[in-house]
Amino acid sequence: MKIGIVSCAIMRREMEKAIKDCPWITNTIFIEAGKHVRPKELRETVREKISSIKDQVDVILLGYGVCRSLKGIEKEFDIPIVHPEGEDCIAILLTPKRYHEELEKSPGTWFMTPGWAELGPQMILNELGLAQRARGLGVDQDEIIRELFAGYSRGLFIDTAVGEPDQFEQMAKQSCGLFNLRLEKTVSDSAALEDSLAKAQIIGGQLEKKGD
Repeated sequence: MKIGIVSCAIMRREMEKAIKDCPWITNTIFIEAGKHVRPKELRETVREKISSIKDQVDVILLGYGVCRSLKGIEKEFDIPIVHPEGEDCIAILLTPKRYHEELEKSPGTWFMTPGWAELGPQMILNELGLAQRARGLGVDQDEIIRELFAGYSRGLFIDTAVGEPDQFEQMAKQSCGLFNLRLEKTVSDSAALEDSLAKAQIIGGQLEKKGD
């Protein structure tokens, strides 16, 4: 059995933790974070990476949520693709239920996993194109930030039990300072990646039996 991984780099630590004891992982691809802001480009990149390994493995685990553009992508290939349920990486790492509970508690929530905390505020500003937008409007970047985050009041750091949580929390605090948000913390109990890997293993095992 051979299992391939195509995942967003934002979940690299969580994915590597989930697959570390799996001997059937033969191909692992991590795609740079932030492509969800360009949905068509994200879908095309994911499709390209799947195509690059689909003839080398029996099943592929996709480390993405729907992310605005990936719904149904597994139907485009003749290889089994396990796609975790969730709108995005936050829903996967927090669980969809808790994701919506947190939004109901505080609709103006900016979620940060270790991956997002590590990338920091400058990456967020770059991905959102705030610097270019400010220049185009002839205003200060801070003014754009205040406008964009006017509806946000809370930054929620999600401890997914990877790396150094205190270090990531400090990084999240820096982002909250820039965006004028209060920082709160929660702990993830999601097993979505582990469950998806287990499903991929079951599918791979079934294919092996059919081939015998």
